[in-house]
Amino acid sequence: MNVLSSHWRAIAAAAALVVMASNSTSTSALFVAYHTRWGLTAADIGLAFSVYVGTLIPVLLIFGGSAERFGRRPVVLAGMLFMAAGTLTLVIAHGLPQLIWARLLQGVGAALGIGAISATFTEAYQGKIAAGQALAVVTAIALSGGPVVTAVTYDLGGGPNLSYLPMLVLAVAILGLAPIFATRTARIGSTGPVEGVLPTSVVWRGLSFAMPIIFVGWAGNSLYLSLVPAYLSASLHASDPLIGAGAFLATQISGVFASIYFGNVQPERNGVVGPLVVVVGLILLVTATQQNLWTVIMIGTILVGAGSGIASGAAYVITARVGQGQRARTFARLLVAAYAGYGLPSLVIGIVATHFSFAAGFAAIVGLAAIAAMLPFLKNGQSATVSEHPTAAAGTAELPRMFAMCQHCDTA
Repeated sequence: MNVLSSHWRAIAAAAALVVMASNSTSTSALFVAYHTRWGLTAADIGLAFSVYVGTLIPVLLIFGGSAERFGRRPVVLAGMLFMAAGTLTLVIAHGLPQLIWARLLQGVGAALGIGAISATFTEAYQGKIAAGQALAVVTAIALSGGPVVTAVTYDLGGGPNLSYLPMLVLAVAILGLAPIFATRTARIGSTGPVEGVLPTSVVWRGLSFAMPIIFVGWAGNSLYLSLVPAYLSASLHASDPLIGAGAFLATQISGVFASIYFGNVQPERNGVVGPLVVVVGLILLVTATQQNLWTVIMIGTILVGAGSGIASGAAYVITARVGQGQRARTFARLLVAAYAGYGLPSLVIGIVATHFSFAAGFAAIVGLAAIAAMLPFLKNGQSATVSEHPTAAAGTAELPRMFAMCQHCDTA
């Protein structure tokens, strides 16, 4: 019965994550429609997309540990309510101010709910690949669902408002999943003692390796969610919302396959490779768009998705490992870096594109992403020189051994 409970709890947590994240990305497919119908500029689109993190990151920083203090259920429920309120605002929005307000509400919802939901999934999941890589698969499905649903509904005549109705219905429906979330510090179904909390130095050593990884991974995804559709529209006259949604869907499909294929590879290795693959994919995207090479654009899209999946999975595995006893709090910390990558590059490209060109904006971000992608490589290289000290190497090569030592401890 414990195994069965764990199985269904993982499924319910995955369903909640899919609906929450899909609602947060549902605006992506309609940015081109906002451009043509409402006259929004690239800077407006970048602002509307990036303002999401304007509430998300502060709420994560202030309330990231609320799930451990008050229990996961009320925190997740509050997140679901804010996400539904944001989607409802999109249904009635008629301009940039309402669009921004909706994104702010959705940011609060994601900040409150997704960390605790992710922690619950990694605790309950029992499968063939690492729980963190499985979470990357679920996240890829979650991120791609919203744009596809709204794009299809738009093409069926939903327009820029009614296209959000299916997502709103799902946002309300998942309120019924709130009872599955509770304060649990041991793995679901485990008969062992409650997990102890690892030392702060171990946690931050792991996060210092995971944060730049997930920043680059989510930056790659966010560009396909926000400005790549408008970029393709401006450069190649590809204005159908399904083209932008399809490009993002391609990144997520490749991310799913990459996460599964590399599901049991050491996260320290995946964390070095994943960000570099994202950078190569973005370089191919920018170069091929200038030359109107659709085949190379698709190759670049697949590489961005695969690299993002590998990088995100590695970051999740490390975070779940160092977050024992306080996983919701630790995932909240990781998501600060994730959503910084999710929002800041799009804002920068939007501003640069308005004053110069899309190509200049993307070129600038590729350079910054390349710098960020080198940080995990440097961190992994440093771990080889400090491996004699278990705390110093936590988060990299020595972290599996530290986790095994502390797995059955009541105290650090």
